[in-house]
Amino acid sequence: MPRLTLSSLVLSLGLAFLPANSASAQTFEEAAQAYQAGDYTTALAGLREIALGGNADAQLLLGTMLFNGEGVEADYVEGLRWFKSAADAGNPAAAFALASAYRTGAGTARNDAEARRYFERASSGGLVSAKFELANMLAAGQGGSANSDRAVQLFQEAADADHPGALYSMGAIYAAGELKPQDMSRAAIYFRKAAEKGQADAAYNLGLMMVEGTGVEKHPAGALEFFQFAAAEGLAEAQTALAFLYANGTGVEKSEEKAATWFNEAALRGDTLAQTRLARMYYLGKGVEKDLMAAYTWLSIARRSGQDDPELAVLLEPEMTPELLAKAEEALKDWEAATRPQ
Repeated sequence: MPRLTLSSLVLSLGLAFLPANSASAQTFEEAAQAYQAGDYTTALAGLREIALGGNADAQLLLGTMLFNGEGVEADYVEGLRWFKSAADAGNPAAAFALASAYRTGAGTARNDAEARRYFERASSGGLVSAKFELANMLAAGQGGSANSDRAVQLFQEAADADHPGALYSMGAIYAAGELKPQDMSRAAIYFRKAAEKGQADAAYNLGLMMVEGTGVEKHPAGALEFFQFAAAEGLAEAQTALAFLYANGTGVEKSEEKAATWFNEAALRGDTLAQTRLARMYYLGKGVEKDLMAAYTWLSIARRSGQDDPELAVLLEPEMTPELLAKAEEALKDWEAATRPQ
């Protein structure tokens, strides 16, 4: 069953909603400090008493410890019960935790309707992350009817609070031109803000816009930085884009070796265009040692996912001996075994 780790949520949000002038606030603060110090025994001893007394923040932290098995054997049912108690008492962070559990099926059966209901509560309590999650559900019609207008409103509110995902979403909305009039310059502004906050998809999209001069001044050399960041974050599309920059010498010194390296990274992550390009490089011996078996294997992998390179196939297939074909088939079996969903 998926495990939802909520420690960071409690530390960043739970304390922020600590009731002012509460008689038990100091006790909770001590328990929270013990928790942060890793003294779970002390934390639990203090939390149980004040949680039973109705302190929603204590209920949230206690639920987190039970759910994550911190200082006690994990107990999803009891952890979720405390989340619900805190959420029903008006704690936005607890509502978010409960919604996240329902959304992912962590510790309970997945229930999009309940997830949406508790994201609503957390959003109403001012939790920016909840606005973003709720907007996604409203846009996709998950857990209830779709509501694009409200989704855009919530994305905008979260973006105004500098939520990285929401900034990216607003950029995508302005780039698509369906929910808002298309405005590529504004899209670029949002993508840049999101990229500066570590949003890899935004960095990739901004890089594309800079290469093409769409919505921003054309600047391939500047795109390199954004592609490199997104590629380092494991975004296959960015790795492929970076490989093309090196392969073509666009905004960077041409390097077939670096191109092959990044095509390989993207290919391993399932990017079919990278797989066909890597196959070409193996066939031609550019950036890598010439290897017909590897070329045939990568081309076959791409073909099975719907991407083809007919020109390469015409050149490659006549050169494949029975021995090379047998090795390629074994490599394909290994690939399928490694990438088969568990």
